[in-house]
Amino acid sequence: MHFFDIHFLEERGTFAFSEKAVAEMDLAVRFAVMLGSRIFLPAASYYENALAAKILRPFLDSEVSDLFTFVGGGSSLDEFRLGKIEQYRQGSAQYDAYSRETEQLIGWTKRQRSATKDIARSWLDTPPHDDAYDFLRPHLGSETTSAHLERLWQEVPEKLGREAFIVEHVIPMLPVDGRNLAVKNFFHGRINAFYFESYTKDFSAAVFQNMNLSGGISIPSGAPSDDIDFLALLKMSRTSGLLQRIRDCDISRLESITFDPAFQEVFAMSQTDGAAERIIKDAEVCDLAILTALPKEREAVEVVFGKGKTLEVDGDPQLYKEIFVQIAGKRKRVILAVLPTMGNARAGVTAANFFRSFKTKHAFMVGIAGGAPLPGTPLEHVRLGDVVIGQSVFEWDHVKRTAGGEVTYRDSDQRLSQKIFQLVANFKSEKTSFDSDWLAFRERALTEFGLDLSNLPPDILHAADDSLLQHPDDARRKLVPSIVHFGKIGSGDTLLKDPVIRDELREKHGVLAVEMESVGLRDAGWAHGAEVAVVRGIVDYCDAHKDDRWHMIGALSAAAMTRFLYEKIVEAEPR
Repeated sequence: MHFFDIHFLEERGTFAFSEKAVAEMDLAVRFAVMLGSRIFLPAASYYENALAAKILRPFLDSEVSDLFTFVGGGSSLDEFRLGKIEQYRQGSAQYDAYSRETEQLIGWTKRQRSATKDIARSWLDTPPHDDAYDFLRPHLGSETTSAHLERLWQEVPEKLGREAFIVEHVIPMLPVDGRNLAVKNFFHGRINAFYFESYTKDFSAAVFQNMNLSGGISIPSGAPSDDIDFLALLKMSRTSGLLQRIRDCDISRLESITFDPAFQEVFAMSQTDGAAERIIKDAEVCDLAILTALPKEREAVEVVFGKGKTLEVDGDPQLYKEIFVQIAGKRKRVILAVLPTMGNARAGVTAANFFRSFKTKHAFMVGIAGGAPLPGTPLEHVRLGDVVIGQSVFEWDHVKRTAGGEVTYRDSDQRLSQKIFQLVANFKSEKTSFDSDWLAFRERALTEFGLDLSNLPPDILHAADDSLLQHPDDARRKLVPSIVHFGKIGSGDTLLKDPVIRDELREKHGVLAVEMESVGLRDAGWAHGAEVAVVRGIVDYCDAHKDDRWHMIGALSAAAMTRFLYEKIVEAEPR
């Protein structure tokens, strides 16, 4: 049950705690009950993660509880708990959790190996060479060389002493920016892999591979040939009509479905020669990932970057477009994906599939969005045809509503690519808002489409009461046809057509554009150490007044800006 580990979930971001992710975890436990002869549950996961306890408690209180066993160091839960207290600092959530006496609901299996020693051994065996150093370099102190980082790296296990080998304890020992989420997730990924390998080898245990929302990487396995391909089993169960029956089944009767001929056929068709080995083999490298939500956005990207060739990856339900482009004398491989439907959940699933199939450092969400205007402040006013580059993403419909009508926003905006942040700083302009060279890419694309900006419908702005508002004068717009903004993007699963909420998001939260996919890519990207960027062309004002004739202009604008930014990234690469 690797997916209940609190550090593993933290690596995957807030989406790992969403209702969809919880439903996936519950289904995985149901599959485990149906298929497993023994289910190993790390005691640390259960007692450190309230979500794990919430999902698992009904199973541990049921007739199938004898399938489960806690595993951990020591001969009993009490010995394990007392040992854990010594590994954490007073005031930490883990220290508080282990300071409380805990109820042992199921049996106990003593570990033969030490997770801390196994992690330390693996840590020393994988110093930060090549790709690791290249990834960390932008987040290191200016005086930190590769040799210096490696020396400090080798000192970490000894400095930790008896403390737990976790990111919160490790990062302060290294000259890295511990506030940067990509850095934290880099170390989460390494340490989590070492930790899971220690457990699975100890018990020669199989794991779930290829989970949509609670996976995204190949999990180290003690029995790869017995691993369960979760996505394949999910898909076949749904196709056969068994999925809802499994979800709704009383826990005590789950094992009876195992012997149903229909399920046995589903299992045989969905599982082949072990998922872990296949996932590792199929991972390919690409230089740039681009995700779009609409076919017209995909078309705009192909006009700007070049026509793509359809690409299929074994074990991945998503179809991709492969584009090769020459930039600064270098041949770059671009992989383009179109979401089956709009929404953050689908974006998260598609991005997770992508990162399983491809390794990339840069992932862009490119397409159209609604604008959040601010006519009282000309320099911050967003208009149709403008471009918004995301500095951060805010999940605007992740809210708590009380009976009295009070709304509390529960998401905190998270910064996106640091590299894009630095690029934008280099190309901002007081005169035109942004280096106007990006417009050359758009002009060529407009010509290919036969579009003329002078023939667009009028840019009319309505207030929340539907009265007309005048756009403010802005000297920059006399020099360039579109302004480039850099700031917060609101993302939600709700198609926003309410100017009252639009204005609230702008005035209270500083949101410049509103769309429906970036949170999914943000969380999946951070979980895999990719630099995530969001570029949006503005096509409406999040109200009832819209004209689809703006859509292609917005899509081409976003694609053109993406090409401009990526060319600058490539030009800055070491020769």
